[in-house]
Amino acid sequence: MMRLHTISGVEALGTVTAVVFALALVGTSTGRNALAWIYLQSTEAIEHSVHLPFSLDRLDPTCPQCM
Repeated sequence: MMRLHTISGVEALGTVTAVVFALALVGTSTGRNALAWIYLQSTEAIEHSVHLPFSLDRLDPTCPQCM
Protein backbone atom coordinates (compact mmCIF):
# COMPACT_ATOMS: atom_id res chain seq x y z
CA MET A 1 0.00 0.00 0.00
CA MET A 2 1.39 3.40 -0.97
CA ARG A 3 1.13 6.24 1.50
CA LEU A 4 0.92 9.82 0.34
CA HIS A 5 2.42 12.62 2.35
CA THR A 6 0.24 15.69 2.25
CA ILE A 7 1.94 19.00 2.83
CA SER A 8 0.29 21.26 5.37
CA GLY A 9 0.06 25.00 4.97
CA VAL A 10 2.71 25.57 7.62
CA GLU A 11 5.18 23.26 5.84
CA ALA A 12 4.54 24.98 2.51
CA LEU A 13 4.96 28.42 4.06
CA GLY A 14 8.20 27.36 5.74
CA THR A 15 9.57 25.95 2.49
CA VAL A 16 8.66 29.07 0.52
CA THR A 17 10.18 31.29 3.20
CA ALA A 18 13.43 29.29 3.20
CA VAL A 19 13.69 29.47 -0.60
CA VAL A 20 13.03 33.22 -0.65
CA PHE A 21 15.60 33.77 2.11
CA ALA A 22 18.22 31.67 0.29
CA LEU A 23 17.60 33.55 -2.96
CA ALA A 24 17.88 36.88 -1.13
CA LEU A 25 21.22 35.84 0.37
CA VAL A 26 22.66 34.65 -2.92
CA GLY A 27 20.96 37.15 -5.21
CA THR A 28 21.88 40.43 -3.52
CA SER A 29 25.27 41.98 -2.88
CA THR A 30 24.36 42.54 0.78
CA GLY A 31 23.48 38.87 1.14
CA ARG A 32 26.70 37.76 -0.53
CA ASN A 33 28.69 40.11 1.72
CA ALA A 34 26.94 38.66 4.77
CA LEU A 35 27.74 35.10 3.66
CA ALA A 36 31.37 36.04 3.03
CA TRP A 37 31.60 37.67 6.47
CA ILE A 38 30.12 34.58 8.16
CA TYR A 39 32.58 32.35 6.30
CA LEU A 40 35.58 34.49 7.25
CA GLN A 41 34.49 34.68 10.89
CA SER A 42 34.02 30.93 11.13
CA THR A 43 37.39 30.14 9.54
CA GLU A 44 39.10 32.63 11.85
CA ALA A 45 37.39 31.09 14.88
CA ILE A 46 38.50 27.62 13.81
CA GLU A 47 42.03 28.87 13.20
CA HIS A 48 42.27 30.41 16.69
CA SER A 49 40.51 27.63 18.55
CA VAL A 50 42.21 25.80 21.36
CA HIS A 51 43.67 22.53 20.17
CA LEU A 52 43.79 19.51 22.42
CA PRO A 53 47.30 18.33 23.35
CA PHE A 54 46.40 14.77 22.34
CA SER A 55 44.63 13.04 19.50
CA LEU A 56 40.89 12.49 19.80
CA ASP A 57 41.53 8.83 18.92
CA ARG A 58 42.63 8.38 22.53
CA LEU A 59 39.00 8.95 23.56
CA ASP A 60 37.74 6.17 21.29
CA PRO A 61 36.87 3.14 23.47
CA THR A 62 37.01 0.81 20.44
CA CYS A 63 40.69 1.61 19.76
CA PRO A 64 42.78 -0.73 21.97
CA GLN A 65 46.15 0.65 20.87
CA CYS A 66 45.01 4.16 21.76
CA MET A 67 44.39 3.41 25.44
